[in-house]
Formats: sequence, structure tokens, C-alpha cells
Amino acid sequence: MGRSERRLFMLGLAAFSFAPANVHASAFKVRENSAESLATAYAGNASRADDVATVFNNPAGMNYLPGTQWEVGATVVAPSVHFAGNATLQGKAISQGPDTNAGQVALVPHAYGVFDLSDRLKAGIAVTAPFGNALDYANDWPGRYVNLKTAAISVDLNPNLSYRITDHISIGGGVSLQYMKLKLSTALAQFAIFGPGTPDGVYMLNVDNFAVGYNFGILAEPFEGTRIGITYRSGISHPLKGKLSFSAATLPGLGLVGAPASAKIDVPANIGGSITQQLFPDLSLSAEIQLSQWHTFKEVSVNAPPNPQFLFPEGYRDSWMFSVGGVYRWNDDWSLLAGTGFDESPVTDAYRDTGVPDAGRIMVGLGVSTKLSGGYTLNVGYSHYFSAEHASMDSSINALDPISGIVLHGRYTNSIDYLGVSLRASVE
Repeated sequence: MGRSERRLFMLGLAAFSFAPANVHASAFKVRENSAESLATAYAGNASRADDVATVFNNPAGMNYLPGTQWEVGATVVAPSVHFAGNATLQGKAISQGPDTNAGQVALVPHAYGVFDLSDRLKAGIAVTAPFGNALDYANDWPGRYVNLKTAAISVDLNPNLSYRITDHISIGGGVSLQYMKLKLSTALAQFAIFGPGTPDGVYMLNVDNFAVGYNFGILAEPFEGTRIGITYRSGISHPLKGKLSFSAATLPGLGLVGAPASAKIDVPANIGGSITQQLFPDLSLSAEIQLSQWHTFKEVSVNAPPNPQFLFPEGYRDSWMFSVGGVYRWNDDWSLLAGTGFDESPVTDAYRDTGVPDAGRIMVGLGVSTKLSGGYTLNVGYSHYFSAEHASMDSSINALDPISGIVLHGRYTNSIDYLGVSLRASVE
């Protein structure tokens, strides 16, 4: 890798220092880790092995990439998150402002590298943001007493090795050093306790930590033009530490004080299976299925003695993602990509919360790939996610503020637009 390439690669890594994340795939999982994956709705992630992002998606695929290659890029995320409803205290509606978009435009970067160690052994590195979420509600929205702001940011450093066992089978695996940061803030309805006219207080949680996981995959080509991939990425338990603080308007009568805080988030294991078939010399089709084992994410409890425990029941279930997509080579320099799929939400009506007001979604993607001079390839992908239903808060236990008794009523209308750009280089 030349000096200029190294600088570009390191620039891609540095982008993670200030990259926020947003509402992405089911719950707060982020699959948008390359422009090609975005355009094909992730179909073929585990089997296509024609993109350097295979380092993360299926490390066994590194053996199908010739020589040394690297890729940097980012996805712009533009969500639309609108709530229609109100909140009541003892059956009477509380004051509220007009509806605004709680979704935050975000930039999610990615960086990959693949290197030869021998004829059959490859090394690779992936730097991604596999989990994230950011919602910022107006201070006068009706649900301010259950949530004002939620921000979860992750960075995953994932070195991998891939070994070609035979001409038709490769295996790969690695470890993930994953950083997770969680920030929460919620208004405190002091007027419900101390009488009308009492200003709201606000509590703010800021915690983070590093944790370690692992991943592995296998890629087989039983027949020429047919690739089958299977992958596994472990769950990771994040014991987060930091601080719980309160705004100056929070009254001493509540008995709440700033203190060191801890919380725990369990992100899910993921199992994927995929097949890619080269139907014609210029056309390949892929199908993908993934299972995210979200059942481990039952609750988030915040402990900051001498304050009482803050408990957020989540009750997630395992969820599936299905997609199909294809790549058509228009000519020697241009390729067209497309895909569609369904991403099931692990969030149930009984436990939906305003930090992740999620529902299942339909995904549609389009993209182009073009070869540039000097061994570079530019990929551009666009995708739109349609919510399959209006996410309702009416039957969720998280619609109730247990301190004041205020209850949130209503439902969400959500959609997301993505635009991803990736620059890839083959280094001779």
C-alpha cells in the first residue's frame, strides 16, 4: 500500500472518532457497512465475496479477492421519525408542542483492508459501526417524561484471517474489539409532584466501555459459478460505566444526586446464510437470510447509588432478515446493482420504547459500480426503508413514566433513506 493509499485508509479510520449513528436495521443494529451491500439489500453478503467488506460480512471470502485491497467509505443516513399522539396525567392531556422529526441525519463510516500472507492465507481488518441509534426529541414533545434524547454509538475493530482449505472451500475468522457509548436524557415531571408551574428537571446518563467478541465463516464453491456462505458473529455483553447527572432545575426534594453509574447492554449474536449464483457471464443473483439473536436483550438497568435503580424493560425477541439482489455488468467499466428484502423487528408492542420506536421494514436498494483509472473502483448505493406498520405505544409498558404516572398514547410513522459511497483500490 502506497503512502497516499495509507493516508486515505487512515483518514477513513479517523472518521470514527466523530461519527454518530442512527436508526438502522432491526432495533439498533447497523448493517449499512458498504455501498454495495446497501444497493443489494445485503443479499450475498456471506457469499458474493467480490467486495472488500467481506472482511466483516464473511472473512472466508477474503481468499476470493486477488492481492492487496482496501476500501473506505461512508453512508449518509436520513431518517424520518414522526410521532402522532399525546400524553395524559390522570386522564387529562398535558401540554405539548407541534410534531417534529426526531430522526437525526448521521454519517456512518467504514474501512477495510485485505493482505496476502501466503498463497492460501489472507489477513484482513474491518473497522465498522455495527450498532447505533440517535433520536433527539423536542423539549415539549408529549413523551418527554419517558425520553428526550437517546444516542448509542459503537466502533468495532475486527482483524481476521482466511485460509483456503481446498480450491473449493475457504474458512475465516477473527476477533472484535468493540467500543460502545450510551447517552440518555429524560425530563422529570416535577409539576406532578410539587404542583403546577414547577419546571421540569432532567436526568442525563453517559456511560461507555470496551468489550470483546468473535466471528467466523465458511465459503464453498461446489460448482463453478455457485458460492454458498455461512457466517456467525458472537453476541457481546457491554458492562458500561460512567456518570448519572441531573440538571440544575432538578429539585432536592426528589432525593436525586449525581453519581457514578453503571449499565449493561447485550448486543445479539448473528447467524447468516447466503447463496450467489452466476446465471450468465454478466449477471449474478444472490439470496441472504440472517437471524439476529436479540432474545438476550431483555432490559437496561441503570445503577447509580444512592439513587433508585432506573429500569428500562426491553423484552426483545429473535428477528429474521431476508433479501434477494443481483449485480449486472453493463460493460467492462460499469455494473448495476439492485436488491430488496424484509427486516423483521425484534421489538414487540408490549415493550416498545421511544428510544427505539421500531417496526419491521421493507428494504429497496439500487446502485452502480464504476472502475476508475489507477486500479480504483467507486461504488454508490441508495436504499429506502419503508416501515411495514405504524409502531404503536398504546400497549407498551414503556409508555408509562413510573415517577409521575404520565402515560404516552399514539403511534409512529417512520422511514429511512440511505446514500452510501465506497472507494476501493487494488494494490499491485
